[in-house]
Amino acid sequence: MRYHVDTGLIIQKFKENSECPLCAIQSIVEEQFLHEFLNDAVMEDSTREKVNKYGFCSAHFDKLFFRPNKLSVALQIQTRTDYINKFLTPVKNSSGAKKQAQALDKLSSTCIICNYTKDSMEKYYKTVAQLFSREAEFIKLLMTSKGFCMHHYAELLKYTAYAGGIKNDYAEALYNVQKKNFTRIKEEIDVFCSKHDYRNAKMPLGSAQTALPRMREKLYGKKDD
Repeated sequence: MRYHVDTGLIIQKFKENSECPLCAIQSIVEEQFLHEFLNDAVMEDSTREKVNKYGFCSAHFDKLFFRPNKLSVALQIQTRTDYINKFLTPVKNSSGAKKQAQALDKLSSTCIICNYTKDSMEKYYKTVAQLFSREAEFIKLLMTSKGFCMHHYAELLKYTAYAGGIKNDYAEALYNVQKKNFTRIKEEIDVFCSKHDYRNAKMPLGSAQTALPRMREKLYGKKDD
C-alpha cells in the first residue's frame, strides 16, 4: 500500500495559513489509509498478515469502529486476536512473567495505520525540503506561514538535507518561521493571563481570546474533529 506525494496538496495546505499545514496533510494521508482498511485492504493477504502482526492503536481502532463497515473491522480483529492469543502462554515463575509482559507490551504498542502514515509523511517532509530548494514561490509561502506544531517542526528539521545545496538556508528558514510564530502565540497567552488580573479588567483580549486552543495546536498538533 503506497500513498502518492501530491506537491499540489502541500502548496494548497500552506496557502490555507493554518497553525500547521503538515497536520492538515497528515489528516488526509491518514484518511486514505482508514478508507483502505475498511475496504480493499481487508481482502489482501499481505495486508492482513501485517494487521495480525501490528494491529491498530486505540485511536485508529476507534476511528475504524465508528464508521459504517463494522464487519471489515471485526474480520481484521478476529485474526489479530488469534495472533495475540499465541502469546498468552502459561506463566509459572517471575522470569516467565517478565518475559511475557515484555512481549505483550510490544504487541500493544504497534499500529499498522500509524506505520503507513509515518512512512508516507516522511515523503512529504522530504518533498517540502525539495520544494524549498527549487520553487521561489514556495519559499515565500513557507516564510509567511504560521509555522508548525512542534512534532511536525521537528520532523521537518530531520530532513533538511533534502534541500540540497541550500539545506542550511532551509534549516534557518524553518527556525525563523517557527520561532516567530511560537513567540506570537506565547505573547497572546501572556495577554490572556494578564487579562485575568483585576487591574486589567478593561483590557481588550483581541486575538488572545483564542490563544489557548491555538497554543494547544502548536504544542500537540491539530486535534481530530
